[in-house]
Amino acid sequence: MKQTILCTLLCSLFCLAAKGVTIPRDHVFIFERSTNSNYVCYDVNLEKGQLSQKEPLKAYWVLGGETRIENLTFLERKVAFGVKVVSTKESEAVVHLTAYKALRIRVCKREGKWVGIVNLNGHEIVLQKMFAQMKPPINAKCEYVEIFGTDLKTGEKRKERITQ
Repeated sequence: MKQTILCTLLCSLFCLAAKGVTIPRDHVFIFERSTNSNYVCYDVNLEKGQLSQKEPLKAYWVLGGETRIENLTFLERKVAFGVKVVSTKESEAVVHLTAYKALRIRVCKREGKWVGIVNLNGHEIVLQKMFAQMKPPINAKCEYVEIFGTDLKTGEKRKERITQ
């Protein structure tokens, strides 16, 4: 009987600990897909308080209703969600996602916070989220990507749809 109670108690504690994953909330931006609730986070990567020149953004998965974090696989980094550095300065970098080279993201500090700034239709936008609508039934191809953010000049919320 004592073993059953102890086992139940340990299992309960383990379950509580598994739900206690700490996910940073200060992302530069996130990337969601229509296939499930998992999403990729892009966080600033600092080395000794300075923006990393080699890898300014760290990308990782948040899975299972925010109960698990996983690194991107090699293939995901090389083909889809990885970040390629275009240019860097001391406190700024220009990058793009491996899947979409045309969208340049300027990573810089603005009002004390690290942000990603993109240029859409002549507007500078602070990037908050990208969303990919996948084509059923196998969800292997992307129908469109929507980009969400805030206009730097006006403060208006903006959304842009990119189709290929």
